[in-house]
Amino acid sequence: MLYPNTLNEIETNTNPGVEYEIALFAKLITSDSDDYQKVIDSIHKRNDCSKVIDIMNKTNLRILYGELVNFGFTLEDASFETQNDNVGPADIVLTVIDKYNIEFKLGLSIKYANKNTLNPTARRFLTDSQISVLNEKFENVYIPKYLEEMKKKFGNVNNWKRKRSVVADAFYDLMRNAVIENWPNICDKTTLLATMFHANSPIPFWVINYNQNGYTVETIPETIDESRANDIKVEKYRDCFVAFKLDGRIIGKVQVKCNNGFIEDQFNHAGKAKKKTPDFIIDGAPKIKGKPFGSWDFTLGI
Repeated sequence: MLYPNTLNEIETNTNPGVEYEIALFAKLITSDSDDYQKVIDSIHKRNDCSKVIDIMNKTNLRILYGELVNFGFTLEDASFETQNDNVGPADIVLTVIDKYNIEFKLGLSIKYANKNTLNPTARRFLTDSQISVLNEKFENVYIPKYLEEMKKKFGNVNNWKRKRSVVADAFYDLMRNAVIENWPNICDKTTLLATMFHANSPIPFWVINYNQNGYTVETIPETIDESRANDIKVEKYRDCFVAFKLDGRIIGKVQVKCNNGFIEDQFNHAGKAKKKTPDFIIDGAPKIKGKPFGSWDFTLGI
């Protein structure tokens, strides 16, 4: 099923990993329907068209269909829901009929080699006061130090991408300290943990996890006993994570960092400006400051 905005979303959405969502949705549409050709035409308008087609070719629907059969479900329809928060973590929603001839919605949360369940903002973990203090240090202390460090170590700005920075690590450590310091003050941990684990999803969902060879289906997504939320402890984990531990076991972790780097390109990969005026021109390249307090990645398990 195509909504009025589905084709536009397929053509213009540049969210990380959306190519896997589009590829699976296209495969779920029968090739003899009018909608199939419309979706294929929209895919061909994307800059990453060849990648989407390659993912489609590696997507064997017998795996998903096999799980549906195991549960006694018959697939009736599918819709592309990547921008719809009203269906929980689902990127695609299947309309299925169970063995009792009851129709219902089943979500598919699609990932690539990860267990990321949510992208919460820093404000879920930090106070406005903490963010204000940290942002002042980010802009006036750590950004200048970062530019100096990267220029000295790697030269031209084109060489900086994905390079490790001592300055960035030090700032992320400050943010982690702030998260840990504020954790005892977060009043409604039950709601926060339920949100991160999608314990209250409005529709049931399965997790489709792509890898280099295809995909797997997780029919029972990991969750948490909400009544234990106040027993959760937090601590630093590896380079830039804060781990959530219950009974000494890591049940999830949040990545405390700028998703697109300490500084990032002014334009996204679709050529659209993220900010009207760049913050810097470095070696002729327009750059903007990173977003340390935007969305962070929450991932299940270790």
